[in-house]
Amino acid sequence: MLPFCNRVVSVARKDVAPVWTRSFPIAKEPTTLGQHLKRKRFLAGVRQSEAALQLGVSDRTLSLWETDRVYPTWAFQPRLITYLGYDPFIDPALGMPKGNETSRVAFLSPIHPISIGQQIRKWRMELKKTRKKLAQELGISVKTLWGWETDRRQPSSLMRLRVAGHFKIDPTPLKSLGQPSIR
Repeated sequence: MLPFCNRVVSVARKDVAPVWTRSFPIAKEPTTLGQHLKRKRFLAGVRQSEAALQLGVSDRTLSLWETDRVYPTWAFQPRLITYLGYDPFIDPALGMPKGNETSRVAFLSPIHPISIGQQIRKWRMELKKTRKKLAQELGISVKTLWGWETDRRQPSSLMRLRVAGHFKIDPTPLKSLGQPSIR
C-alpha cells in the first residue's frame, strides 16, 4: 500500500450548499413572507433553530412563519427587515387571510389608494395603530371606522376635516376622495 493513501484532505466548499438544504425546494422568486424567510435561511446555510435565535423567536414560531400558517405581527417587522436585509412588507399580497393579521397588513404599497377609506386605512397602518386606538383618538366608534375603511360608509365633511387634522395633512384632497356620484 502506498504511504499517501491513508491521508484525508478536508476542504470547505463554499460553492455547494449543505446537504440538508439541497433536499428541500425553495422558491427562486419568493411571493410570500414565509418563502422570503426560508430562502434567506437556506442561502445562508443556517438551520431553523439558529435562525430562530437570530430573530429572537421560538423554533415553532419561525416554522409557522416559513410555512405561511401564521403571519408575524407588527412588533416583529423591524427584526425581520434587519434579518432579510430588505423590506418585504411593501407587497400587499403578503398578508395571509389565515394569519393573525388582516389580509391588508401589507397595504403600505406605494400605489395610491383610490378611496378615502383606503387612504385612512393606509395612514392608520403607517402609524401602526389599531382600529380601536384610532377610533378613540377620532372620537368615533370602531364600527364607524371599519365602515369607512371598507368603503361601506363615507365620513361626513366635518369628519373628513377631523381626520385631516388628526393625520396633520391638507384637507383639500380629502374633499374629492370617495365622493358619491350623483345618478
